[in-house]
Amino acid sequence: MKFEEIFKSQYTYVVKYIMKIVKNQEIAESIAQDVFIQLYKTNWKEIENIKAWLIKTSIYSSYNHIRSEKRHELRIEKASLNLETIDIQTLDDKYIKKEEIEDVRSTMNELREQDKKLLILRYSGFKYKEIAEILGVEKSSIGTMLVRAQKKFKKIHTERKGR
Repeated sequence: MKFEEIFKSQYTYVVKYIMKIVKNQEIAESIAQDVFIQLYKTNWKEIENIKAWLIKTSIYSSYNHIRSEKRHELRIEKASLNLETIDIQTLDDKYIKKEEIEDVRSTMNELREQDKKLLILRYSGFKYKEIAEILGVEKSSIGTMLVRAQKKFKKIHTERKGR
């Protein structure tokens, strides 16, 4: 028997069988085509009972399709939930962060130039020795200067928040 004859005689039967499982004509036809492609790729001339092979392969393919669809739907659902949460959190976080940055910049603008430089250098990770070299002051003075600059910053920032 030729493959074309098998296809013509069994295709409708296979589609109907798959329809019992997937309940959708288009999907059943697509799965049936895959089943016949699998048959063609195997050594189909050596299969004793082709109809049984087609049924068995149709069942496996149908259930694989259903499982993959469920996994796909779960991934989409999970992704959409994550996106909604992320979008809301991200927007809130961005707004809050932007506000905080603006507050800090405004406060920094009210400080003396030396205090600004001192705070920026320290919070950028520079060591006392490096800060002293950059500002041209004694290393032993940096700690005291830093504490004073932090107090000034805190005072101005607190006053701004109270407005």
